[in-house]
Amino acid sequence: MPRIGFPSALITALRLLLGALFILSGFEKLLDLKYFALVIAEYQILPSLLIPAAALFFSLCELLCGIMFLLDLYSRVSSSIMLGMMAIFIAAITNNVIRGIEHDCGCFEFLAQWYGLKEDIGIVSIVRDILFFILLLPIALLGSNRIPWKKQHQSKKEW
Repeated sequence: MPRIGFPSALITALRLLLGALFILSGFEKLLDLKYFALVIAEYQILPSLLIPAAALFFSLCELLCGIMFLLDLYSRVSSSIMLGMMAIFIAAITNNVIRGIEHDCGCFEFLAQWYGLKEDIGIVSIVRDILFFILLLPIALLGSNRIPWKKQHQSKKEW
């Protein structure tokens, strides 16, 4: 299928950029799952029994999808998973902003640890996640669904 109007180099750049961000974000959450679970609890959406599983699930999804982006391994599938996660994040943050609940976003904690930039939920985090959603769309629509190191089967010649 031809990629009309969207250069493959741009898809590659988006894949690599988002892959690196998701790897960093997922890895740091895995390093401190207890803290990430506390952040998820602050959203007051999930029952407490599901919070540890949700923390592990979201962290692993971010990390694995980021790795798959860098390897260009089933990029469409990975971006579809990340689109779903971004939709959940946008809805959760928007829900709490509307309800007037203020707390840490839980996103990119390395910014707080390394640079002293603490991010509370709000319009900035909603806009940022919407931007990530938009950047994921071209990969979901035009990215590859292949294993890069596996040769494609060629059709057999008829005798």
